[in-house]
Amino acid sequence: MLILAVETATIEVGVAIGNETGPLATVTARPGRRQAETLHPAIADVCRTARISFAELDAIAVDIGPGLFTGLRVGVAAAKALAAGLGLPLVTATSLEVLVAACPGSDLVVPVIDMRRGEVAWQLPGRPGEVHVARPTELATELEALEGPVLLLGDGALRHRAELAGHRSPPPVFGGIELAAPPVASLVVLAVKAMKEGVFSDPAAVRPLYGREADARINWSSRHDREAVS
Repeated sequence: MLILAVETATIEVGVAIGNETGPLATVTARPGRRQAETLHPAIADVCRTARISFAELDAIAVDIGPGLFTGLRVGVAAAKALAAGLGLPLVTATSLEVLVAACPGSDLVVPVIDMRRGEVAWQLPGRPGEVHVARPTELATELEALEGPVLLLGDGALRHRAELAGHRSPPPVFGGIELAAPPVASLVVLAVKAMKEGVFSDPAAVRPLYGREADARINWSSRHDREAVS
């Protein structure tokens, strides 16, 4: 089973090819706003490195978010196009699930994605599929209710470290910069498991999980409301 995985949900563009033994080849970069220019050459590079052609693939996997609007749109569109064009199933995972999968065996892992505009997205242990988007202070309150040492991962945890540390005892442990973005290698592992369990999607039905409206839409709505009041 060969899977091509695409990761563009946050600050990192990652592409990997892997199977049941794990990733065979990976390419990662943190290109700022140049996701589109980086992703497609990375796909070509990882196929060349692994010596795998598109015809040999069994599935495509993609991180659907939550995360940054532009990166998600680029990655999900590319994954859908590849899956549809090759007639392959599309496996999806959230950015929060991918971060948790990067630390197997750790019980209290809380992934935190920076959503910008002073907000973060997170998922609490034992509540898979529940995505919360709010201010870091709200997450800090929820962390105080967890018993035992908590590991915080993701760029949202690093950016809002002071607020999330709070008054919790014991204080949370923060993952390093290497886990600021969901690792594409972990997406491969999740995708292999999903394929074995027969959990995959029709590419046409897959949509990004933005977590909120795009900034442009938010700004337009705010301006429209102000003009309506005046």
